[in-house]
Amino acid sequence: MTQPRQPVTLFAGALAAALVVAGTLTGASRGAASAAAPGTTLGAAPAAACAGWTGMPAASPGVTGASLFGIAVLSPCDAWAVGSTSNQNRLNPLIERWDGTTWTQYPSPISGNGFSHLQGVAALSTTDAWAVGVFANGSNDDTLILHWNGTAWKQVPSPSPAASSSLQAVVPVSANNVWAVGGSTKGSTNKTLILHWNGTTWTRVASPSPGSGDGLTGVTATSASNAWAVGTSSAGGVDQTLILHWNGTKWTRVASPDPGTANRLSSVAATSTAKAWAVGAAVDNRGAGQTLVLRWNGTKWARVASPSPGGAAVDSELSGVAANSPGSAFAVGLTAKGTQTLILHWDGTAWAQVPSPSVGTNDGLFGVGTTSPGNVWAVGTYILGGAYQPLAVHCC
Repeated sequence: MTQPRQPVTLFAGALAAALVVAGTLTGASRGAASAAAPGTTLGAAPAAACAGWTGMPAASPGVTGASLFGIAVLSPCDAWAVGSTSNQNRLNPLIERWDGTTWTQYPSPISGNGFSHLQGVAALSTTDAWAVGVFANGSNDDTLILHWNGTAWKQVPSPSPAASSSLQAVVPVSANNVWAVGGSTKGSTNKTLILHWNGTTWTRVASPSPGSGDGLTGVTATSASNAWAVGTSSAGGVDQTLILHWNGTKWTRVASPDPGTANRLSSVAATSTAKAWAVGAAVDNRGAGQTLVLRWNGTKWARVASPSPGGAAVDSELSGVAANSPGSAFAVGLTAKGTQTLILHWDGTAWAQVPSPSVGTNDGLFGVGTTSPGNVWAVGTYILGGAYQPLAVHCC
């Protein structure tokens, strides 16, 4: 069965331990979190930059383990978070909503089938949101897509081109134009997977897959003719960054840096055709995982310096990124120095680490969403009393 895909599992030791959810080691990558789609009215939000991060306990289903992987923020009083719960070797989707005061668990149409979970969520409005992940169907893993219509979450049929197919991230451009990305496995070969919603049905769209171990983990869009998808391509046993671009007609691969001996991207965010960020991790020649941040300037992708707490001796990685303007972006992940949550902020000039809550042990952040520099949410997991619990932190 396909495991819940969290941040890049390039590293060993304490970081690998942090990637265990309910006693099960995670897979190769995870879905990126999505904020509201371009053109959405986001509601009133503080104009000033956030002053500090605080922990806001998410709803705990009272099972042996629970984690949040994706976050969609509509306003300071409205956000969705998705992930999974674990109980007696079963995984089921976890859906929670922030109402401005508390997080509340919402019913999922998928329950009790053994091994299904949600990785990414995105919202156009209070009556139109999407969540994606994996649905365990007997011996197969199928793509899972849920839609919120303002009243309830319902499953929507979606293609599964191979016996093991999963979705990691979703982004809506409009009500009849939505992208979802992930991967499919046939035998020992992993290929990229991109699905498109036209307002009526989900269909598969051709996507480049240059290696034998490929997968997409993040997607973003600013218009019908400008979308990005990121992930990893493995060829000859070497992991390389993978970036695809949609120009309104087709998806094509765009050259991207590979600064380490192993490189992966987990999430992508764009504010215009000339401004985009992609984040992940790179292993240096000493075997340590370091944060990886790439920037698109309208012409090419280039690496931008980013903090890796603990230096070369400590593994660090980024698994989510969100941008609300050219001068403000947030990236989240974890560092094995603890293991602790990791939050970086772009102020228009440089990336810097900012203090972030670590409320338990083996804390990590997997997704981030924002509507303004003064309203940012990040979600993940932590261990308390020997069990994984959902983690949500807020900056306002």
